[in-house]
Parts: sequence; C-alpha cells; structure tokens
Amino acid sequence: MTNESILGIFAKSPFVSLQKHMDIGKQAAVALQNFLTSAGVSDWSKAKQYRQEIIDLEHAADDIKNQIRTHLPKSLFMSVSREDLLDLVYTMDGIPNTAKDISGIMIGRQMEIPNQIAEQFSAFVNAAIKAAKQASAAIEKVDEVRRGGFSSSDADLLQDLVAELEILEHENDDLEAALRNDFFEIEKDFPAVDVMFLYDIFNRIGSLADISQTAGHILIRLVSK
Repeated sequence: MTNESILGIFAKSPFVSLQKHMDIGKQAAVALQNFLTSAGVSDWSKAKQYRQEIIDLEHAADDIKNQIRTHLPKSLFMSVSREDLLDLVYTMDGIPNTAKDISGIMIGRQMEIPNQIAEQFSAFVNAAIKAAKQASAAIEKVDEVRRGGFSSSDADLLQDLVAELEILEHENDDLEAALRNDFFEIEKDFPAVDVMFLYDIFNRIGSLADISQTAGHILIRLVSK
C-alpha cells in the first residue's frame, strides 16, 4: 500500500474511533488496577466504585465497537482489510470485558489475595496493566502517523512499540508462572473453591497482556499492507 492510501484510510473516522476504543480499554485496565488495590485491603466500598467505573467503561467501549461495525465503509475492502480492522476492534474489546469479568468475580465473592503472595500478585497485575498501556501507545502512534505523514522512522518506532509489547507479554508470562508456583505451595491451606477461583483470576489477568500483544500484531499487519 502507498503512503497516500495509508493516510487516506487512517484519516477516516473508523480509525479515530479505534483510538478512542483503545483509550477506554486503557482506562478500564487502570480502573481494574485500582479495584485490585482496594480489594487487596478489603476496602469493598471503594472497590465497588471502581467496579462501577469499569462497567461504565465497558459499556462505552461496546458503543464505539458497534458504531465502528455499523459505519465502517465497505469500500475499505479495496485498500485495507476490513476484516483486520474489525479484528483489531474485537481484540481490543477484550480488555474492558476482561476487567469487568475479573472485578465481577472478585467483588461477588469478596475475594482476597493471600498475604503470602500479595507482593507477587501486585507485580503480576502491574505488568499486565503496563502491556495494555503499551498497546494504547502503539495505536496513538499510528494516529500521529495519520496526521503527520508516514515516514520510515515512524514505522521503526511503531515496530519498536510492538516489540516492547512482546517483551512485556513474556515478562507477564514469567510473573504468572512464578505466582502460580508460589500459590501452589500454600494452596492446601485454603478452601478448594477459593483456590479454583484464584487460579481463574490469575488466568484472566494474564490474558490482558495476551490481548495487548495480539492487538499489536494486528496493528502491524494493518500498516504493513
């Protein structure tokens, strides 16, 4: 694809909406981080406030997703894959959806993270949130490209941002593995149902980094065609 056709596509409203959608996802990830901090000290009143913020953000993300799906011009088939654009939207939508699921499970059961793994859990959460922010930064960079022109240095920077996403995702995997191992050593001290739900929460938090990495790959695919 030529530079002109790239700029023509990204000048259209659907891509601006993509950036807004990702920004909402980032906000939901930050709200989840705040929720988990509140839950970690059993401040369920504050946690409920962050839970409601996450719900509101998830609804806003759904609205934008539906607008993009409804109004994305079919003429985009000729220059940029409409399928890739929608794939990016649905992938990014996983961030607010996952944040809502995590907060819903934890607040419904008033789940607490065992003190023995609280520090490891916090590091794991921070890594997942950092990945979500990095994905948002990559999409913001493409919006800068849309406004200012697509140079080789822009392409390199975008590649670097996505490469950093790869690193963050691998770090998140390592932190999750270590957290699971540490919890395995003490899980016999907790009710089996609590253990089951904690492992589920670990998995869902880890998926935030996976979602962010996938979004980065789709973004590179879009600008490379």
